[in-house]
Amino acid sequence: MPEPVIQLDEELLEAIQDLSLAARHLVNGFLQGQHRSAQRGLSQEFVAYRPYLPGDPLKNVDWNVWARSDHLFVRQFRHESNFRGYLVLDASRSMDFGDGATNKFTYGRLLAACLASLMLAQMDAPGLAITGLSERMPWIPPSTRQDQIDRLFHELETTRADGRIPGLGDIGPLTSECRRHSLAVWITDGFFDPEEGINLLRQFRLQETDVLVFHLLHPDEMNPPYQGEVLLTDSETGEEMLVDGAQLRRDYAPRLAEFLSGIENLCVGHEAHYCRIITNEPLDVALHRYLAAREQL
Repeated sequence: MPEPVIQLDEELLEAIQDLSLAARHLVNGFLQGQHRSAQRGLSQEFVAYRPYLPGDPLKNVDWNVWARSDHLFVRQFRHESNFRGYLVLDASRSMDFGDGATNKFTYGRLLAACLASLMLAQMDAPGLAITGLSERMPWIPPSTRQDQIDRLFHELETTRADGRIPGLGDIGPLTSECRRHSLAVWITDGFFDPEEGINLLRQFRLQETDVLVFHLLHPDEMNPPYQGEVLLTDSETGEEMLVDGAQLRRDYAPRLAEFLSGIENLCVGHEAHYCRIITNEPLDVALHRYLAAREQL
């Protein structure tokens, strides 16, 4: 695997003024390190000829036309793809954990933006759903139209992880629109009602839509750094609890293992690809996994 090129840090976050532009720049750098074409899997429809210009790929020259006319012409194609990508971003309060570049929602939002840019680079149509914000889930259907793409990035830029309802919300508009030969990418920290998670994955499978789940966790959730007495606050309910840090660390490992295996088994049991991501890892890990899932369709 090539060296990672998308390592989130404070300097990168401070430099981001325009999420769409930043994601496109990051994805372009990522694709330069790939050995396979970003256009893999596209069908091409011939549109017209135009005169050859210096620098045009010679493979696009129509040599039969040259033989007849003694002039070089290049074939132009319209790229087409019936593939649709459904980005599902968890905006529940539990996603607002961690500082700076390792904050789960910061990481998840930039990951969603990079995936949308990667889909566009492949001439695929990205869509976006954000769960947990309201009873009726914000939903931008997949499209390559510029106004729709602008809406998608605006939603990512302005949304905060302050979900006002428990659970996923109304997933009907999303799952009823899904199609075959498509991929739903669910970005979540896994703190959801298992029955709701099962229902979402079942609905995707009923629509014959493949699913890739990115399970985001902060490094402190994998290895709590707590010592002495610690006041813990439930990010979803606001409930507070004073605990002994040393005892918490002893009890935490088996509970974490049970939680992680539960989410992974839920995904695998419903034929979803599962990928655990720790938010101090480069985004390349997720993008490589997405491309692998994309190629299987």
